[in-house]
Amino acid sequence: MALAEAYGMTGDPALKTPAQHGVDTILARQNRDLKPGAAKGDAKSDPYAAFGWDYAEATTRNDSSVTGWNVMALKSALAAQLNIGNGLEGAKCWLERTWKLTNPDWAKLDPYKGESLFPYGLMSDTDKIYYHPLECVGAVCAVYLGHHAGDVMLETLANTIMTKQTPAAYPCNTYFMYYNTLTMFQVGGERWKTWNGRVRDLLVNAQRKGNGCFDGSWDWDGTEFPGHQIGRVLSTAYCCLSLEVYYRYAQVQGAKEKSLR
Repeated sequence: MALAEAYGMTGDPALKTPAQHGVDTILARQNRDLKPGAAKGDAKSDPYAAFGWDYAEATTRNDSSVTGWNVMALKSALAAQLNIGNGLEGAKCWLERTWKLTNPDWAKLDPYKGESLFPYGLMSDTDKIYYHPLECVGAVCAVYLGHHAGDVMLETLANTIMTKQTPAAYPCNTYFMYYNTLTMFQVGGERWKTWNGRVRDLLVNAQRKGNGCFDGSWDWDGTEFPGHQIGRVLSTAYCCLSLEVYYRYAQVQGAKEKSLR
C-alpha cells in the first residue's frame, strides 16, 4: 500500500516496478472462491474465482483483517494505474457472501436504525463463520468496493460502529479506531461530525507532551489488544492515521451523496 501510494503521488519511475511486484504478490496469494460442495481443483483452476485473503498462501480460510488491508492496497494501486487484475472483483464476492452469511436476515434490516455484524473469518469451503467484531473492516471494504450512502450493508455496519465501538477514553483499541474513523469519514453526515468530535479531542488530549524521546507519541495498554502486541510505534501510527483521514483521503462517494443520518 505504501509503495503504491508513493508511486501514485510522485510518479517516480523507480517505484513502479517494485510497486507492481507487490501487487502481483497480493494477487498470487488471493484465495479462490471454493463454495461448499465444489471440488478444490475446480476453484483453483478458475482464474475468475478470486475471493479473500489469509495470512499465508492461498487457502480456504478468509481472514477479514488481512483482506481489508489488501483491499486498501489494491485501491491505492488502482489509483496509481497499476495492474490489479480482477483482485477487487474477487474481494466484492468475499464481502457480499461473508456479510450475508453473518446476517441471514439481512433483507429485513432497516438501514436507518438497524445494525449488522461482520466476522473475523470465513471458511469458503464450508461457509463456517468465525465471529469476532470486525464491523470496522466490513464497513471500509463496503465503501471501497462500491457500496453507497443509503445501502443497507454500509448503513447498518456504520450504525453498529456508532453504538458499540465509539471509544470513551484512551487507551483504546487503536486498530478499531483507525478503521472506524476512516469509515465514519467516508459515511459523512451527522455520524461523522459526532465521531470526529469525540475521537479528535480524545487523541489530541492523550498525546504525550513534554521533554524526552516519547514526546509526541501515544501510550498503549499493555494488557489489551492491540497494544500488548504492537507497542508504542504502531499504536502511535494508528493514532496519527486516525487524525489524518481528512488529509490522506478524499471521500470516495463525493460530497453530493448524503448519508441517511
